[in-house]
Amino acid sequence: MVPVLFILCGFDLYLTLFSSLLVDCGNALVMTLIAAKYRQINIRRGLLLAVFALMWIAGGIVVGKLFIPGNEDFFRGSAGIMTIIIGTSFIIKGIKNKPPRGSNSIPGDGPLTENNQADAGNKPEKGFRSYLIYAGVALMAFHIGFFGLGGGMGYAIFLMLFLSYPVLKATGTAMLITFCSTLFAACCFFFLIPESAFSQLHVQWLIPMMVGLSMFGTFIGAKITYSLTERQINFLIGGVVIFAGILATAQKIILQLTAS
Repeated sequence: MVPVLFILCGFDLYLTLFSSLLVDCGNALVMTLIAAKYRQINIRRGLLLAVFALMWIAGGIVVGKLFIPGNEDFFRGSAGIMTIIIGTSFIIKGIKNKPPRGSNSIPGDGPLTENNQADAGNKPEKGFRSYLIYAGVALMAFHIGFFGLGGGMGYAIFLMLFLSYPVLKATGTAMLITFCSTLFAACCFFFLIPESAFSQLHVQWLIPMMVGLSMFGTFIGAKITYSLTERQINFLIGGVVIFAGILATAQKIILQLTAS
């Protein structure tokens, strides 16, 4: 999204990052509300981690202000290798989550509704690994502030890795953290946008349209996701994330060829 707005639409870079954060914030809000409805969210844990993340976002913004002005070409394309690796990890998790031989039951079988696995991820976590979540959140929060990009997927992965949250509980809690993170970061980036950037007519309708359509797509996607089993969700997330990574890589190549 960032290269398209920055290169093809001619947006100011800070306006581009602000728009991207607004889209992520809107999507996170929709998913947070839906996750709360299905009780697939740890609100207390999410809010505590969100507050912890804010200072790292602020630090990332301060450092980013020194980096961005002389390195705008860095935002002209994004290779999706890391995204593809993340998506592959979900596919592998889905493959591993299969029924044992001679068993008629499937782990995670049945739609994950509000009464199914509702208490998963709410038990207190113990051990050194549980403290690593703070390092993970700090890393993603700094990334949000530095690059102006959402960290929802990263938050979810760290929640699954360090706190053993099931995928929907991790996603719901991560979306709460992401909503707070991107809202704070978007407000900060707003004050870095030059006034002239808002004078373009297409800016006034394109940004609200993107946010609205993305939130609607998130709502539809959530309806589909919450009707699937946990194993199917892993395959769905993995497939979508891998596709996004391939698309980002292809987009980078096309933009580079166009520029040359």
